[in-house]
Amino acid sequence: MFIMNSPYDELIKDVRKLLELLSAEINKDVTAYVNNVIRAPSQYGYIALPMHSIIREYGDIGNIIKDKILPKLKLIDNVSLINGYLNISVNIAEYTNIVLRIINSLGEKYGISEKCPVGNYIIEHTSANPAKPMHIGHGRNAVLGDSLARLLRFCGASVRVHFYVNDCGDQMPYVGIGYYVAKDTVVKRVNEGVKPDEVIGIVYSVTYAVSEIKRLSKQIEQLSNEGKYDEANKLISERDEWVSVINNFMEKDKELTEVLLKGLGRFEDLPLMVKQWSRNYEEGDEYVRKVIREAIDLVLRGFRVTLDRLGISFDSWDFESEVAVDNGGVFRVINELSRKAQQYVERDNGALVFRADKYVQDLKLWDELKLPKYIPKATLLRSDGTSLYLTRDIAYALWYWDNFKFDKLIRVIGSEQAHPQAQLRLALYAMGYQELARRLIHYSYEMVNLAGMKMSGRKGVYVSLDDLLNEAKSRVMDIVRSRFSPEEADKVAEAVAVGAIRYSFLSVSPNKPLTFSWDKVLNLRQNSGPFIQYTYVRTNGILDKVTEIPKAQIPSNIANEERELILMLGEYPEIIAKAAQELRLEYIIDYINKLSLLFNSYYEKYPVLNAEPGVREFRINLVNAVKTVLGNAMNILGIPRLRRM
Repeated sequence: MFIMNSPYDELIKDVRKLLELLSAEINKDVTAYVNNVIRAPSQYGYIALPMHSIIREYGDIGNIIKDKILPKLKLIDNVSLINGYLNISVNIAEYTNIVLRIINSLGEKYGISEKCPVGNYIIEHTSANPAKPMHIGHGRNAVLGDSLARLLRFCGASVRVHFYVNDCGDQMPYVGIGYYVAKDTVVKRVNEGVKPDEVIGIVYSVTYAVSEIKRLSKQIEQLSNEGKYDEANKLISERDEWVSVINNFMEKDKELTEVLLKGLGRFEDLPLMVKQWSRNYEEGDEYVRKVIREAIDLVLRGFRVTLDRLGISFDSWDFESEVAVDNGGVFRVINELSRKAQQYVERDNGALVFRADKYVQDLKLWDELKLPKYIPKATLLRSDGTSLYLTRDIAYALWYWDNFKFDKLIRVIGSEQAHPQAQLRLALYAMGYQELARRLIHYSYEMVNLAGMKMSGRKGVYVSLDDLLNEAKSRVMDIVRSRFSPEEADKVAEAVAVGAIRYSFLSVSPNKPLTFSWDKVLNLRQNSGPFIQYTYVRTNGILDKVTEIPKAQIPSNIANEERELILMLGEYPEIIAKAAQELRLEYIIDYINKLSLLFNSYYEKYPVLNAEPGVREFRINLVNAVKTVLGNAMNILGIPRLRRM
């Protein structure tokens, strides 16, 4: 038996029937106009069809519709022709009955429709370098990726979520060498309860700073010997900055920093040692692998704690060394690209380069692969034979292709990686994997800005995701502490903090920079996670006083605010389908903010439990419908639902 799941679709079916009947009346097929439905100005109706050419040719079709067609329709009660538009008004009593019936019937599944995309998806997101705690920018990545997965799963798609562990990156030798000289102190700190990624973050930053000081000191000495004092003085200033970085960590953890300085001081040429460890790790040196992987595992343990707080989990943690290097992936990329696109692979000062710039120009692939107009050439191997991140990334994409069946591979990666991601798809295309190149989506997002602060992970200057969550929780705790027992206050504050942070990361389109502001993040009046949670709690407060949801009775007079709520509730499956089709989570954010504003305005104006019989039952059902829709949307966005707040 066919089950209705979208009230708005039922209305559009009536619009289609109207056009079919009109086509018969005027002897011209106008059914295609159903694809041109837009919102009408509120004073004219609910939806409208631009039918200028039909009106010019056939005159006033309004009378034909009113006299001969409207009596045959169930959900349309009036039409008007204004400036070439056919404006359509809804039979609100009939439509209300359908909206409430569908929502009550489907419950937590309300929002799914035939328009929702299905199929197999892989979403790769977060993939923060395992050298330090995740910062605020990683938070936006993680929440975007997790919410996309939730949305597509809600729609019925099969979704796998992957975290790409960049263990072959340039940062890892600093982590490994620092951990090697300070392992006992690192383990001690972790056993004392310090978050392991925070401990390794200090190890990485101090080791990097020491390496830079050693490198700069050697250059300064050489320039001074050559009499180039102005150049030497510039480097002295730069070296002083790194010395101040170490001094900052002395204040943060003196013991660990001193252990690092003493241990690292034993190495005469630390920068060279870093390069050697990088090469050894990629080549599978057993000892170097063991040391670096121990440190990485500590960082990932810390990552999981942070991600768990946000309700984020992964199906797979993929180590770059395993999925792109050990399996011969890098060799495969170089071999196949050199063989299948020989004229586009060349040597440049010893480095191996793929001429992605020339390849895209020759094949005109900008539109097919949705590429930026400017594509630089891509270095695949350095002159010393070591691979670059891009080369390993291409191998990783091939690993996906070999091991999983998917319709789309969505990679949530910052906009600054637009060119490497374009080069990756071009390389895959040139290697003969055209379908993989088409199915790979770079889900780009812009950075998160903090007023008055410039972040630098290498210098240890950043706002960690943990700090952000803790600050949000602390601010909320100041408000709720007096309302709940200590245990419940802690749970409420944590849930509100998570809702606030997740909502803020989703509230701005990914292609726009996000400026983080506490005034907006914790705004209880509009457009914030706490505002949505507060609205949901309000619906609970009403329904908790009702033993069961009564059978809805549709009153003869429906207030304007009730009418607007019904129309909005009926549109929810359309919003979900559009968000899933276009991968635009901000559509859902905008919808639930407007729904919450409308409901709160209605709540302040109209009694529910104290309304007269008949109206009371209707309003209880209306409140329950709002609660259902808000709850469903909150689940997709990962905003915790609360009964009290």
